[in-house]
Amino acid sequence: HPPPLTSQSRRYRPGTCPVCGVTLQLVGTSQTAEPNRERADMTRRFWVGLVLTLPVFILEMGSHIPGLGMDAIVSPAISTWVQFVLATPVVLWAGWPFFQRGWASLVSRHLNMFTLIALGTGTAYLYSLAATFAPGFFPAGFRMLGGTVPVYYEAAAVIPVLGLLGQVLDIRGRH
Repeated sequence: HPPPLTSQSRRYRPGTCPVCGVTLQLVGTSQTAEPNRERADMTRRFWVGLVLTLPVFILEMGSHIPGLGMDAIVSPAISTWVQFVLATPVVLWAGWPFFQRGWASLVSRHLNMFTLIALGTGTAYLYSLAATFAPGFFPAGFRMLGGTVPVYYEAAAVIPVLGLLGQVLDIRGRH
């Protein structure tokens, strides 16, 4: 990523850096002149994403803690569907800026953090969709007790939430 004031990243109208996708501060504007819409948007996405991600994380990781007995409380099949319902808005709404910026980085051939977040989130989510809606597609060795295939909705939700936290902290630091 070039320094903030190179000819590649200097803009005189609203927009994003053509190299990294970060929203640029307009030249000659005060950073405290008006409320920062990007920060408000990213903050809202972070908090909604966090609230929806915590139960997904607990459902998935709770079954890996011996003695907790999450599988006795919520069956793996029901857990998969609850995770799907809760993770979908996190991935598709809260994480949407990462997909937009990740795509822009692919088009410009300047791969960056947004590319990585979009790739990791998208892969975990698409695999989990296949495991949820087409478990018969997977070999028998993939199946757990009850015939379900492991899903990674928690990764698909946690990755953008942590990315949003980083974006919120970055925006606050810049302003």
